[in-house]
Amino acid sequence: MALRVFSTREGEQWRVWSVIPATNAALTLDEPFRGGWLCFEDLSGGERRRLTLTEVPAGWEALPDDRLDLLRRVATPVAAIPLDGTGEVTTRRPIEDAARYRKSGPKSVVGGDDDEV
Repeated sequence: MALRVFSTREGEQWRVWSVIPATNAALTLDEPFRGGWLCFEDLSGGERRRLTLTEVPAGWEALPDDRLDLLRRVATPVAAIPLDGTGEVTTRRPIEDAARYRKSGPKSVVGGDDDEV
């Protein structure tokens, strides 16, 4: 899985990675997202966006920043959801977080050496 950090045309830093939900989790998702999506996350405020994999060009990991920014701008914004019953957000999106932190192999991070991931 690739994890990219890129800059928008406004100079904001975003992180992007692919999410492929497990079959049982996919059944709880809207139809377009059942096959997976790219997750975009704003590094400064934690805003997230999703773009279905059917809308993502092959080799997205190697796209220049301006092309990733274009994909981010057309992606669907995702609101955080409360998961603990108190109204507090305990995690933003468990499926996306699991994909980002999965141990299934080495992650390649593309960006400057000083980027935090």
